[in-house]
Amino acid sequence: MDIRHTIPLAADYLALRLKTHMGIKDAEKAETAFKNSLFIVSLWEEATMIGFGRIVGDGGITYIISDIMVDPEFQHMGYGKIIMHEIDTYLTQHTDEYAYVCLIAKKPADKLYEQFGFQYVSPRSCGMKRQQIK
Repeated sequence: MDIRHTIPLAADYLALRLKTHMGIKDAEKAETAFKNSLFIVSLWEEATMIGFGRIVGDGGITYIISDIMVDPEFQHMGYGKIIMHEIDTYLTQHTDEYAYVCLIAKKPADKLYEQFGFQYVSPRSCGMKRQQIK
């Protein structure tokens, strides 16, 4: 397994999204997203991307962890933890105690994120997502 911090090809990212049921995205928009990411980590088995995660944000106050995914054939093998360790290392090196670091977790992945210091925000706050209109 190889850990990379470079921008992957959009085709590799899109293929992993399909395998992990994360949904379809436009390749051109994915490339734009990668260029605007603060940090990217991907896991590879030979020429196949098997895991991915990234951080987006303003680089000063707000950091959002996004697109955490592991190929179903490689789940429950510690790869999600490797991705989060790489992200956690970046955050430790580039943020201070006042940074706002957040993510939206799909269950049961919330148990993984708890290992890296993430806590539920309820009842004081709640996560929300804008419903896009087509």
